[in-house]
Amino acid sequence: MSFISRIAIMGMMAVSAAGCATPAENGPEHQSWREVRFPISVEPQVVTLVVETDVDGGGVQNGEANRVQAFAEEWKARGHGALSISSPGSANANAAVSEIRKILTEAHVSKNAIRIATYRAARGDSHAPVTVSFISDTAVAAECGKDWSENMAFTPRNLPWPEFGCSTQHNLAAALEDPRDLERPRTLDKPDALRRSDMLQKYRKGEPTFTKRTSEEDSGKVSEVKTQ
Repeated sequence: MSFISRIAIMGMMAVSAAGCATPAENGPEHQSWREVRFPISVEPQVVTLVVETDVDGGGVQNGEANRVQAFAEEWKARGHGALSISSPGSANANAAVSEIRKILTEAHVSKNAIRIATYRAARGDSHAPVTVSFISDTAVAAECGKDWSENMAFTPRNLPWPEFGCSTQHNLAAALEDPRDLERPRTLDKPDALRRSDMLQKYRKGEPTFTKRTSEEDSGKVSEVKTQ
């Protein structure tokens, strides 16, 4: 066998071996859908505020009114259902309930949305708290960090590892303003008829309809401070 023939045969063998060593292509079954692997569920959760009452029977303690007002705003933003006030039924608790109702009313909470209930405090507990609560939807993501079985330093096919996408889903669940957005879209706000009419008039006159900017704004001006 000539030298050239040997070289040709060795080249064909090398090409054949390389073809056998080539890994199979990734198919649709290898796609990573993090929404399916790590779904986010929307679950109801009770949000509770414990209100410190005045031991002398004068209502709520100083500073608690601001906390109740902030809690009412939170209920408006992400709560649904009634805003419940739970009291142990003692004299100082009843005075606190009356003051809490007044605070909620001043915060523009409808009287029909306020529910008052009593509970039996533990025997001998004369300082049982008054609580305000409502039900809110919470986004709950799957737990991460359960499967690190694969060696991420050796991934010749570049397939997603078992935990791929879990942290992203957790971050999304934590960043949601209203978890109900995952279940249904929000209703659109009413259109601004005056703004629309103003834009139509400018369009008919051939005037610019965009917001005018100064050259300083376009250049990224951030300060009026002069340096010497």
